[in-house]
Amino acid sequence: MRFREVLVLGLLLGACSRHPTSERTPDAAAHSPHEAAASAPPPAAAPVPPGVPAAPATGTSPGPEVCADCHPDETEGYLATGMGRSLYPPQSRPPIEDFSRATVTNGPLVYRAYIDETGRWWQEETYPGTPYRRRVEVTHVIGSGNHTRSYLGLVEGEVVELPLTWYSRRKIWDMSPGYEGGGNQRFTRPIKPDCLFCHNDLAPSRPDRRAAYTAPLPSGITCARCHGDATAHVAERTAGKGPAAGEADPSILNPRRLDPVRRVQVCQQCHLQGEERVLLPGQRWDAYDPRTPLPSYLSIFVYANAGGTDFSIASHGHRLSLSRCATGTPGGLPCTTCHDPHKVDGGRAARDACLGCHKVEDCGDAHGAKDQPCARCHMKQGDTSDIPHVTFTDHFIRRRVDEAPSKPALPLDLIDALAEHRDAPAQSRDEALMRLAIAHARLWRFGGHEQHLVEAHQRLRDALARLPNAVDGWLELAPVLGRMGDLPGAARAFERVEALTPGAALFRPDQAEVLENLGDLVGAERTLRKAIALDPTNRVAVGNLANVLQKQGRLDDAEALYARAEALAPEEALTALNRGYNSLQRGQPAEAERWFQAAEARDPANPRGLFGLGLLAMQGGRPAEARAHFDQALARQPDFTDGLWMRGRLASQQGDLVVARRDLEKLITIDPQHVGGYLDLAEVEGRAGSPEARRQVLQRGLAAMPGHPALRQALNAP
Repeated sequence: MRFREVLVLGLLLGACSRHPTSERTPDAAAHSPHEAAASAPPPAAAPVPPGVPAAPATGTSPGPEVCADCHPDETEGYLATGMGRSLYPPQSRPPIEDFSRATVTNGPLVYRAYIDETGRWWQEETYPGTPYRRRVEVTHVIGSGNHTRSYLGLVEGEVVELPLTWYSRRKIWDMSPGYEGGGNQRFTRPIKPDCLFCHNDLAPSRPDRRAAYTAPLPSGITCARCHGDATAHVAERTAGKGPAAGEADPSILNPRRLDPVRRVQVCQQCHLQGEERVLLPGQRWDAYDPRTPLPSYLSIFVYANAGGTDFSIASHGHRLSLSRCATGTPGGLPCTTCHDPHKVDGGRAARDACLGCHKVEDCGDAHGAKDQPCARCHMKQGDTSDIPHVTFTDHFIRRRVDEAPSKPALPLDLIDALAEHRDAPAQSRDEALMRLAIAHARLWRFGGHEQHLVEAHQRLRDALARLPNAVDGWLELAPVLGRMGDLPGAARAFERVEALTPGAALFRPDQAEVLENLGDLVGAERTLRKAIALDPTNRVAVGNLANVLQKQGRLDDAEALYARAEALAPEEALTALNRGYNSLQRGQPAEAERWFQAAEARDPANPRGLFGLGLLAMQGGRPAEARAHFDQALARQPDFTDGLWMRGRLASQQGDLVVARRDLEKLITIDPQHVGGYLDLAEVEGRAGSPEARRQVLQRGLAAMPGHPALRQALNAP
């Protein structure tokens, strides 16, 4: 379950409710042309709602311009590196992109990047053959441009990644990393604090939102990420104070004075990505001081057998640790052996560092080692496993770069890459097991790796039995239980979250969704009203509360809330759809048709506008027209589950049991937890005179959703 607004079909579809109640959009910010909101300049820092704890003060250290007074060479050199150019407003630097070829087609949608006549940068989405156009202004460039430049924008007050990325080495535009194939998130991918942690200086975040910040984003990674807050250091120097020559300066962190392990950790905060990162209790993504040992801040999980030939774009720390150069060096091999963080790497990284331990003669002349960079033979140059169109250096140093086998696609054996350096007495074994359980849960939930689901379920239950107040564990267990069909268990997990964090808001729409699917509309209303009280601008909570009121038959109250949701996000397609369903319930078919047509115009890539028109035709006794709308919707999106459901139901009503069975079987294959699909398919088998087949369908549903009341009632019916 993710933070999103659900689409309500309400009582229009009879007593057959879906689990979850109905099809939902891929994320909270559904696809629609928010022209007015998206075109506006970024707002000032958003106020923190009452009851939300304030973020810690971060980003207050003096910037590089202050450091340059005493360290001009280091500062100038650092600002020329990729780290020093990690994030910035687009107008602050000359473009390196070729905007004459900035058009990319992804499925039925076409994307274009451009700079308008006033110098503002945009990305737009169109659907050929329709007047649909949505554009979002670029507020920041993220990435130095050495390999890529991606782009950030602002949608409904949250920072999002935009769909197109410029791939510098190949000089092409393409979909942003993770958007390729079937992963296009359009304008909905949130740039959360854990994303910014490695791409920028830290910005204080709003805990009631996924990707909203209480201060403008800093411009780039500054000296503070490696040296800590320099406020005291600058004050002492300004006052003429400082340590004696050769002595350590306690007012600033100098990584050179750290032991090799700690020195590597300064780099590993960003250059040891791992498969999943989990903060230690009490830590936040928007507050980290490099004076703190990294293992006291987070766990970084990698696969135990990740020593193959595949590598990711930020795997340097782990891949280097596998090398004999690192394992054979006491304390490991500091990154600064080869890299000077204060300048763009030159020949030193390619050769000189290696010759500190090795001799050219060791290689011989058979493969032309003389005067060649050692990395040419011993560090693989190639494509990364997670970012397309880039060539990177694998930091696993080997005699032959192809000597290790590739890792299996989805191994389950996770290990904490920092565990051996963690202060064991200060960190309990139970907490370590909890972080491992959370890592499995997130790899299932966000990585799409179903293999981790069962592992997450068992590990979370075991860990929470030992740490019953671990709120992050309960937050991860709730969606795991929901996915496994244990809705009562998911509800109890959310109750625990609420008891432990009564002032939190972010989880409440998901909690309400579980309660709604259990039939507890009063409880769902209660939790959504709390979410709105904590954040009145939460459009998802407002829209979902309208859905709940509609289910209670409070149609006028629901309409008022839909209007409020629309005011928060004008031209939102999902809100228009739900207003259409509500209008049908209010006996206003003409108004319903207007809203369904509006939804279709706002987002023609979404088949739901057509689907709503099909429902309207069904209710109006026009089956041929309804079938045409459903056919068109499914031609647009063949795996559209509600389209399959209604076309199957319509076929059943018309006596075409073959088509009905085909559509409903496909539906529950795509979505094994679609209650309505099982109930309608059971009815089809009953009408076909096959009570045994009917019973088997209902048993399949109960196997997917144990104890679901509607399925159990149908199974026990005569």
